Amino acid sequence: MRLDEAEFGDRLLSLVSASMPLAGCCFYRVEDGQYVLDHQLFRLSNYWLNSYYHHFWRLDPLHPSKAQGRGARLMSLTRDTVRANAEARDYFEQFLLPQKTTHQTELYFRQGDRIVAGASLLRDDAIGAFTRDNFVFLERLVEFAESSAPWQADDRRPEAVGSLTPRERDIAHLVAAAVSNKEICRRLDIRLPTVKTHVSRILAKAGVHSRAEFIRKMHA
Repeated sequence: MRLDEAEFGDRLLSLVSASMPLAGCCFYRVEDGQYVLDHQLFRLSNYWLNSYYHHFWRLDPLHPSKAQGRGARLMSLTRDTVRANAEARDYFEQFLLPQKTTHQTELYFRQGDRIVAGASLLRDDAIGAFTRDNFVFLERLVEFAESSAPWQADDRRPEAVGSLTPRERDIAHLVAAAVSNKEICRRLDIRLPTVKTHVSRILAKAGVHSRAEFIRKMHA
């Protein structure tokens, strides 16, 4: 029996945390190859997540949108690897360091060439950096997990509801994921009235009268 995504995330985090020492970790879904949603936290506070959503995802050098074309199953950063990149350095010094999570390794789960989910694994200086043996284990874990992961070819894409413009398509993916208008503004860097106009057009093209009805249609 195939697990749903929440149960898959829970089991993955339990397995990884039992296999190696971690200061914290989280599992998340990736929408349309670039929007990170539905974080499941393990030993991390909501403050960590809120800070990330509010600002630091833009600076995160391991964000899935920056790893799409690389084909890697995992990437890592430490104090030493961020020196040459100003954004990465700010991410490390302003986000990771204050929370003492000074070593981060990111796992990417792919469907074909597209990243559809991921996990952030975090260590503090007391635990130390991830080792070569850790990386070998994690590579094999991701490769094995992909074969039994809950995602399938996505037949729920908003393109199926009619002729959407590229911007409407971006917003439709977020509406289908139950993301609020204000959060859509922040993620896409557009004004609230513009989002409302796009959402109205999307609902009309989908032949529905509410966001809830649109979400049900996309997930039917």
